[in-house]
Amino acid sequence: MSYKDIVVYLDASDLNEPRVETAIKIAKQHKAKLIGVDISTGEAFEGERREQALAIQDTFENMVRIAGVEAECRVAGTSATTAQQLFSHCADFIVASQPHSDNAHLAAAAVPKDVLLTSGVPMLILPTGWNAKEPIGRSILLAWNFSRESTRALHDAMPLLIKAESVALFVFDASFDPRRSDVLDVVAHLQRHGIKATVDGWRDTGKIDAISALFASLDRDDADLIVAGAYGHSPLLESVFGGASEQLLNNISMPVVMSH
Repeated sequence: MSYKDIVVYLDASDLNEPRVETAIKIAKQHKAKLIGVDISTGEAFEGERREQALAIQDTFENMVRIAGVEAECRVAGTSATTAQQLFSHCADFIVASQPHSDNAHLAAAAVPKDVLLTSGVPMLILPTGWNAKEPIGRSILLAWNFSRESTRALHDAMPLLIKAESVALFVFDASFDPRRSDVLDVVAHLQRHGIKATVDGWRDTGKIDAISALFASLDRDDADLIVAGAYGHSPLLESVFGGASEQLLNNISMPVVMSH
């Protein structure tokens, strides 16, 4: 099980090259074709980033040629607003970055939130300070709450989970018990895919929110990637574990794979 077509969004920001480097790394792991999609706005060609915007395709093609990855580059157009116009529907996986106030005007506003919620394709969202040399997907924390969204995220991320060295199943629930039969059923399902998952979790007593508990677990599990379901309605993600998935989406330190 692997991804065959991976889309990476391209823009004129400083986040572009680390994003492409990471997408190349994932494409090589899965022997996938990498499709670079230029999502520059009209503003990108009018200001101080004009030269970078004009060089986007050359930069991408140089990087994939050096890496030896099968690839092509497409241009979404400066007025692209939908998942279809942003070439997301024929992808198995999308690589994007958190929006940043300094460069949000350079790229299509539909990325990442609207595309995540309307494309039906799992998306890796990299933090704005991401260093592509950092490991990613070696140790994964899988956020789980028995919902449709977390189930979808689990199955969409299966190619990543299979390749991970360690997977921790994180449950945030008022009656959390790692020995509960429904929790063990998830562990057994993962094991049948060759994934040995440990169970981590937090009993919800109302004293701490789900995101704080999740990041406390990250410290314990030394994870380098979160996998979680995305809830809500475009353009704003409303909840993960029933609340605060925009907080998760905008975390400043950790890559997140989200699926809706």
